Amino acid sequence: MEKQHSWTYYVILLMIVIIPLVPFKGYIGPVPLSAEVFLIPLLTAVFLWEWVQGRIKLNDTPVNMFLYLFGIFLLVQLISLSQAVALLPAVKEIVRYISYVVLFYIVMKVRFTQMEYRHFAYTFLGTLTIAVVYGLFQFVFDFNLNKAGLYALDDAWGRVPSTMVNPNYWGGFINFVLPVILLVAVIYVKKKPWQLVFFGLFSMLVINQLLTYTRSAWVIMVLAIILTALMMPKMFFKKFLTVHLLIATLFLASIVYHLPDVENRAVSSLLVIQSFIPIQVIQPQGADQADGPAENLKENKEDTSKAVVSRTTLWKTGWYMWRDHPVIGVGIGNYYERYKDTVAKYPELDIGHDRYSVHNSYLKVAAETGTIGLISFLLIYLYYYVQIGREYIRNRDELLKKILLIGLFIGSGTFLGQNLANNLIFIPQVNVLFWLVSGLLFNYVHSSTSSSPI
Repeated sequence: MEKQHSWTYYVILLMIVIIPLVPFKGYIGPVPLSAEVFLIPLLTAVFLWEWVQGRIKLNDTPVNMFLYLFGIFLLVQLISLSQAVALLPAVKEIVRYISYVVLFYIVMKVRFTQMEYRHFAYTFLGTLTIAVVYGLFQFVFDFNLNKAGLYALDDAWGRVPSTMVNPNYWGGFINFVLPVILLVAVIYVKKKPWQLVFFGLFSMLVINQLLTYTRSAWVIMVLAIILTALMMPKMFFKKFLTVHLLIATLFLASIVYHLPDVENRAVSSLLVIQSFIPIQVIQPQGADQADGPAENLKENKEDTSKAVVSRTTLWKTGWYMWRDHPVIGVGIGNYYERYKDTVAKYPELDIGHDRYSVHNSYLKVAAETGTIGLISFLLIYLYYYVQIGREYIRNRDELLKKILLIGLFIGSGTFLGQNLANNLIFIPQVNVLFWLVSGLLFNYVHSSTSSSPI
């Protein structure tokens, strides 16, 4: 008789579907209501009940060091409460953090069968497909598009957020999963029809990313694709340089070329990079002309410069707040509460708002929990990469696990890189997906047996 699936397994399946596809967020008084607020406590309760009843077993995936590091940062957050001027946002931030830790522990430690791992993968791929198709639908029919940040764009009528409210969040999630999808499409899958199916999913992810018009995500996506190809170059290019994949790539390139404002936004992205380095990447030719490409470039440069100044001013605000409270910060969850005070102290930082995001997760952590908090926070992600390295060495002879670990290495790098320009780590929907996917992949590569390519 086939073993029955656990309720823990079913709740995880539900999370794989609901978390990416249901961005609803509301409040009952100060208490937030969203998918993860309901599902993580449900998963925790079901896990504890089944574990006590002996219905589930734990695997031997090493998790203790993660728990120590999570605990250290939690302790720093609790100490930082002594500096908080508002306790409610602090408590909410701490509760969210604990929920991520609990989620990661459960999905990393519960023992699953090979069939259950496959169900997780198929469900995730199905959910991802729904999200990218919905993103294309949004753009084609101008449905629920984000209309902010359309400077340096002439023809685009909005930015695609898909199911994640904000295009920046959607772009960050795309870059997180993109490397794995590309590696599976090119290297792992053997049958041509399935290769084209996975490459089609990769292509829709790329198109969705471009339609977010998020410059930092564009740059990171290009770097991620290049790095993905270079991590396994011999095998990648041998399998990529085939007629059907080259035709599919040309088809994708043709679509990308005809997307509205791709060239303008690409130039704007390069101008952003240029603003941070002492090298002239783009220089107008015939700058004395009043019309034509040179004039368009001038307008693009002016619009981009305004955006860069605004963003760097936000970063300076976070930096000054950290500099004024270097040891233990202003209190976890209290960046917004102290924003107005910092701007009043340094009027040059005023951009006309009483509260505004720092648009940099690391500066937010540093400002709220100080240098001690930033170091303990970064140690979590440093060990995350140690774990990837250990599992890669352990599984270097198993193709699928190598691909998943390389994809996770690059994808998590894009996620952490984009947090230099956004606060993705503090967006519950995106961060839950980061720890959910990471935990399941660590679980699979450590505990499962090999499977055959499709």
